[in-house]
Amino acid sequence: MKALRQVLDDVLGSTSIPSLSLTVRVAEQEVFHHTAGMARIQPPRPVVADQAYDLASVTKVLSGTAIAASLIAAGQLELDGSVADHLPDVDERITLRMLMNHSSGALWWRPFYDLVDGQWGTAAARKTVLDAVRAEPLVTPPGDTHRYSDTGFLLLLQVLEKVGGAPLDVLFHHHVRAPSGVADLRYGWPTAAATEHCPIRTAVLEGTVHDQNCASMGGVSSHAGLFGTSRAVAQLGEAFLEATLGNPRYDGLPGPTLRQFWSDKGPGSHAVGWDTISPGYSSTGSHFPPDSIGHLGYTGNSLWIVPSKRSVVALLTNRVHPDDDKETIRAVRPRIHDAVAQALGWA
Repeated sequence: MKALRQVLDDVLGSTSIPSLSLTVRVAEQEVFHHTAGMARIQPPRPVVADQAYDLASVTKVLSGTAIAASLIAAGQLELDGSVADHLPDVDERITLRMLMNHSSGALWWRPFYDLVDGQWGTAAARKTVLDAVRAEPLVTPPGDTHRYSDTGFLLLLQVLEKVGGAPLDVLFHHHVRAPSGVADLRYGWPTAAATEHCPIRTAVLEGTVHDQNCASMGGVSSHAGLFGTSRAVAQLGEAFLEATLGNPRYDGLPGPTLRQFWSDKGPGSHAVGWDTISPGYSSTGSHFPPDSIGHLGYTGNSLWIVPSKRSVVALLTNRVHPDDDKETIRAVRPRIHDAVAQALGWA
């Protein structure tokens, strides 16, 4: 593991990434954890051992997809049921499966926050955004094309809250955090690592979500908004994995449904909610087994679960602080994951 630690320290010393935290778990044991760097550059604030980060789109699998799996397992939702059964003003051809494997035909992203006339985070602002999401025209016919879509997950959010009968953060606690026993995951975290200087909010963001659509809605969504430590992300990933393996410790999680999600690939790289290893460039590098399932987050994060190795790898960074440099993280992710694979003997 010494070589892995050296790679992480070299990344911090030779790139623009201010800080990172990596946790690796194998067979329900933490085999590696390292957090280093600056949670904020100016004024300087070093990271702490269990530093919280903005998880960005890793929220999609930890919250949105996991809640959906729980409601499906309980018989409250159908994976191939029409979304229009719950949101009557949405195209009746769109199914829950299409939203989650990103084939619904929905636009990938739009600055819905621009429509908010008034203060962000109010009930009126949230309604404005969600009404606009339902009214947004499709780009392609449902089921035809794989297109990664935050808009699709904003539709999923509305289905989950309507069927679950509670706000999403309440559903997350009930269906995910409580049955998994993982505490250090929540919507909003005041001491989280800093992210970008937001031109709209005119400040460097600390503890409030980087994603502007999510922020305008009050910071709680199925596509973004969660904060957590790399240990907590890895522990929840492990809880999902162990639930799929029938571990009785995680009977409260929908293991069989998650197993179905992971094996049911859509027209693109995504299975149901989760991403898979893509041919050519992959953020997992060259040595992760083909059954690996995971997700990336825009702020520089990732979670990968490897069922065949009974392993989980959670990498968190604040690479968007203070500026958004996309190319660096594209090079760093495979380098770190190759080092993990070598340390675990997969290479």
